[in-house]
Amino acid sequence: MAAGFLCRTCQGAVLMIYEYAIEPELVVAWGKDRADFRYFSLQFGLGTPRMMAEFPKFKNWRKQFAHAAASADQTNELPRITALFNLLMESLVRRNGIYNGTFSWLENTESENARQEFQAILAKSNPRNHAKVLTPSKVETSPLWRVDKQSYCPRQAKNMAQLIAVLLSNCSEVHFIDPHFGPDDARWRRPLEAFLDVIASNRACRPCMGKIMLHTSGEERKADFAFFKQTCEDQLRRRVPAGIRLVIQRWKQRGGGEKLHERYVLTDIGGIKVGPGLDDGNEGENFEVMLLERNLYEKQWNDYVANPAFDRAEEPFEIIGTKGRGK
Repeated sequence: MAAGFLCRTCQGAVLMIYEYAIEPELVVAWGKDRADFRYFSLQFGLGTPRMMAEFPKFKNWRKQFAHAAASADQTNELPRITALFNLLMESLVRRNGIYNGTFSWLENTESENARQEFQAILAKSNPRNHAKVLTPSKVETSPLWRVDKQSYCPRQAKNMAQLIAVLLSNCSEVHFIDPHFGPDDARWRRPLEAFLDVIASNRACRPCMGKIMLHTSGEERKADFAFFKQTCEDQLRRRVPAGIRLVIQRWKQRGGGEKLHERYVLTDIGGIKVGPGLDDGNEGENFEVMLLERNLYEKQWNDYVANPAFDRAEEPFEIIGTKGRGK
């Protein structure tokens, strides 16, 4: 499995986002059956611990899916099949695996699993009795399907980044939220640098990486803005990978509104609540993460991104990274 990918241990921590290869024909079968549709529509998408692997590459998977869906009843079955397709597209794990069109989807996927493991392969049949292949009758009873929505790891920058790497590696927009972020303190600089390194190292899979933003507090008790901005420029520019633009925004509580208190990492494919913060700590301390279910994810995305529930302390500013330039 690639670094930071799924169902691995990180010195005792188990990643809580899991990657499944799903046979296109199986998705169509789920949509044709009302009971399967009700069940599996709750198992994937934003706020769930399961993501579909983009294997083969999206256009090829979509082509196979469309071919299988062509036999569906247009009135009763196709709307459910389309809903499942849209749900799976909400969050995808990007892969650069090799797909040989002379072999079946399942044969290719078993070969890809040998190169980089999936959490499981969901398929209609398992002719070679592959240990990772789950057929419909095996799904709900398999430990490969029963997964967690929360986890922890040592509160050290490298471990923290590895634990949430799947979100950072596959998103096209990410927002780091910690009211207490201090650029003058290495405790916050180290994890941020590690998070951004994960993003930079996976840009080949996600070349259209969009907005990367850090949200923190600009209340009166916090550092003067001129000092804060200058410190960010002095301390972060050389730690942000070249080619990445980090936007920083300080917020103030709005009268009668939400308090800036909790810490989150929000992406366009899901979000997590983290504790005790996005700073690293001493040996023996842990970094804890909880996957936000859809309703909480949508609230936090709205509060910080879509329709901010806070007032700007100042205008945002941008740090353009220089780390690695010239190498």
